[in-house]
Formats: sequence, structure tokens, C-alpha cells
Amino acid sequence: HRELWEGGIHHRDISAGNLMYYRDALGRAVGVLNDFDLSSLADNEGLSGHQRMGTVPFMARGLLSPEGLDGEITHMYRHDAESFIWVLVWVC
Repeated sequence: HRELWEGGIHHRDISAGNLMYYRDALGRAVGVLNDFDLSSLADNEGLSGHQRMGTVPFMARGLLSPEGLDGEITHMYRHDAESFIWVLVWVC
């Protein structure tokens, strides 16, 4: 996820349904991030304003605030990182 973000691809919908894993030949678990339907390029944020999209139970609290819903908060890496934490809480 971090490499994609730094490469200019912002996923924007981290959720339990978009995370998978498989075991490689050595038996190690390898994580996979899928479903890039809501992703955007860094230089073209795509969705804006009232078009906040994502899986609500896993969205960052700031994006669900009145300011976030009004499009006054820019989607940042920390918002996706917070979504990973909400997925961990849900899984546990």
C-alpha cells in the first residue's frame, strides 16, 4: 500500500473485503490489496466534495466528520492507515 501511495496511486477504500493473502512456496503469508474501483491518481483525486466513498465501518473518523463529508478534508495517507487499524480491530 505504501509503495502504491508513493507511486501516486491512492486506494481510498481499505476494508476487510479488500484485503487478502496467499501462501508462497515457502509457506509465508503474502498480503494482497485488491479492488481499486475507488482508487485515484495523486495528481487527479477523482472523487471530491460530497462524493466521499469507502466502506463506512473502516473509514477514518476524520473523513466521516461533518468537515470530511463536506469535502473540506483532503484524503491523506494517514486516513488509509487508520482504515488498516479499523480492519485489525474488526478482525480481532
